[in-house]
Amino acid sequence: MGANRTGKKNDEVVKSFNTKYKEEIVLCDNEATNDSGLSKAKENECVLWTAFTGVPVRATLLVILIGLLFIYTVFIEFNLLTHNNVSMDTSEEIKIESGGVLKVDKVVSCYYNMPSPGASSQLRPSAIHPHLCTHINVAFAQIRNKVIYLDHEQYESLTQVVMLKRMNPNLKILLSIGGAGNDTGFPNMVINHASRKAFIKSVKTVLRTYGLDGIDLDWEFPMVHVDDNIYKRQRQHFSQLLREIRMEYIREKKDYLLSLAVAAPETIVDVAYDVDQINLYVDYVNVMTYDFHAFTKYTPFTGLNSPLYRRNIEQMYLATLNINYTVHMYLDKGLDRSKIVVGIPTYGHSFTLVNANNGQVGSPAAGYGTLGGLGFVNYPDICKFIAKFRSEVVIQLDPDARVPYLQREAEWISYDTPQSAMEKANYIKEQNLRGAMIYSLNADDYEGVCDEEVEGSLKFPLAVSVKHALADKVKSN
Repeated sequence: MGANRTGKKNDEVVKSFNTKYKEEIVLCDNEATNDSGLSKAKENECVLWTAFTGVPVRATLLVILIGLLFIYTVFIEFNLLTHNNVSMDTSEEIKIESGGVLKVDKVVSCYYNMPSPGASSQLRPSAIHPHLCTHINVAFAQIRNKVIYLDHEQYESLTQVVMLKRMNPNLKILLSIGGAGNDTGFPNMVINHASRKAFIKSVKTVLRTYGLDGIDLDWEFPMVHVDDNIYKRQRQHFSQLLREIRMEYIREKKDYLLSLAVAAPETIVDVAYDVDQINLYVDYVNVMTYDFHAFTKYTPFTGLNSPLYRRNIEQMYLATLNINYTVHMYLDKGLDRSKIVVGIPTYGHSFTLVNANNGQVGSPAAGYGTLGGLGFVNYPDICKFIAKFRSEVVIQLDPDARVPYLQREAEWISYDTPQSAMEKANYIKEQNLRGAMIYSLNADDYEGVCDEEVEGSLKFPLAVSVKHALADKVKSN
């Protein structure tokens, strides 16, 4: 129903303020169309319009909407930048053997590989000390049909790991997605916005269902196995995925974590990652500073699995295959120190020497060693080997790389000890990096075999050495 401009309670006086540049019009319960061409107002609904003289109202509204969208985008990016500069509080206090208390401010990110179905001697979640690590990455979920996939056994394992938080509420549990191999599901998932959106929806479901603290993405590696034109933009799509996950975290108003497992060799890094985008959207990266040297048909010679520094004799490409070079390479590419978590392996690599009389680093190798599968040797198996052939084993510490290797006849193994792991942890502190990553708890001596045979009775000696080195003893009981 129409209404007069005067005399009624529900009628408003049309107020206009005219200047050379603008006109403000209040439309209320108005059947008429004003001079600016504005549409009629519905009864009892008042709308304040600001119309620029000569500019259609629809255009004005479009400008306003674009402005609001711009403000929202700036707000989101501001939150991202603010998030990027906020360091996580990962400090906790742990008891040590001497009766003192350690305060740990660094990240100790430990990978835990979920048991395989039917396997007997495997690390169970209940055997993990709840204060051993600050973060546990439960590995590995896969991506199927663009979403996270967990089978029943993985569901059970993940649930049991989360229960460790009852004994240590500060412990962060993340689900690690991907892992080594070409069939992890990443290429088809990142390829467009719709498929990434489906994946992110499954991420939110998993986080809520299991009470997790975040996810860890382990894609090995974007752009490395590309043989089809439709996958040529994997690097860009991966960066878009990281941004979309972070924005979804912000929209959800959740402090979920987002971490990555990233390559160490510069030849891969240059192809696979937009480091500046990683620095903006990710909480921290677990740098896989191991497997620098392993036997392959292309590299048939011995080498150190995870050297801290380059050996003086190494030049050019070989001089880049160490922790120190990798850390500074990432820093030079724009990754903040607070984002770098250095990988420390709990396994070694075995080789079979061509000539048992030539057992130096870089000696010709005929294949994998007899220990381990495909040359991968868990730390307790190395301890048992040393104990069994004690008088025949020659152990040497490389004075430059600061890691040991051993030889018995044609068997040659590069590995880490609690001492070399501790030296790497001290390096992390000296460089003021975010922390250390342990790969993995499964390959560490979780039964105390090494202590029984070699040193004493400590379980997880490599992980414990790292955590103790990263901590500060603050008081005694």
